[in-house]
Amino acid sequence: MGKLIQFPTGKEITTNKDGEHPTVVETIIGESMEISQHMVSMMEYEILDMDLGWLEGFDIRDEQYCESRDAFVIANLVYAMLLRYIDLPHSIQKDMDKLYIKLKKLQQAQTTPKDEEPDNDTT
Repeated sequence: MGKLIQFPTGKEITTNKDGEHPTVVETIIGESMEISQHMVSMMEYEILDMDLGWLEGFDIRDEQYCESRDAFVIANLVYAMLLRYIDLPHSIQKDMDKLYIKLKKLQQAQTTPKDEEPDNDTT
């Protein structure tokens, strides 16, 4: 049997340990992982390419640094988002919903004018 080639990437579709071809879901999950990792890599590249002095030493590859842990979270958020798009559950999707609500509240608090004291100037 000939090789199966994934379109449009041109990657060969390999068999799993049972000698079967991966299911569509397994393929999509793998691609979703690759996309999320690629997006974080591109983010890292763009940040370092800016060559900003205050970002000297920025390292998302070494887990001892907070930005690395943040990048890990971002990669998993992107992955969970892609899975949600095809109706596959991920354990952090509920956390994402809660975070969305929290961020919308913060945004609203920043855009809503605070109660100002009334102008009692009668002159």
